[in-house]
Amino acid sequence: MTQTQTHPLQLADLHLPSPPDLWPLAWGWWVSALVFILSATLIYFIMRQIQHKRRQQSAKKLALIRLKQAGSVSEINTLLRQTALTYFPRSQVAGLNGNAWLAFLDHQLPEQYQGFTAFSDTWTHAMYAPHVQDDMLNRCRSQAVLWVRHMNLPQHSPSDQTSHKGVRHV
Repeated sequence: MTQTQTHPLQLADLHLPSPPDLWPLAWGWWVSALVFILSATLIYFIMRQIQHKRRQQSAKKLALIRLKQAGSVSEINTLLRQTALTYFPRSQVAGLNGNAWLAFLDHQLPEQYQGFTAFSDTWTHAMYAPHVQDDMLNRCRSQAVLWVRHMNLPQHSPSDQTSHKGVRHV
């Protein structure tokens, strides 16, 4: 009897692949994530602008309602100052009075609506007079309404400014 010799097959050893990383994302997923983050950021800033414009419009409407109900020139002046403080930095508005205040109001209007400094005597007299004629009150009120409707808003509102925390005032 002849013995047949069988040779074992010459097989190579198995090599296991390297273990996967914690987060094996293809480049397409990274691009998708970047597009999502950029879109979310853009939507956030657009919504913030829309809310800011709505807040400004509602403040204007409220100021107009209060101006129509004002019974004296000093009330009208107070409402103008409150409205100006809503839109402009306090440092720019708070220290103004007299002709400087009226010039500030005129400076915020287009030329065709300016009239505060032209009627500065009327404003000054009506502010401190015990009784004001109706035509004088109506003239001041109409000029204030024009200012609220047509004022040039600043590029940055006071609420957009950085906080002054940590600043020491001596």
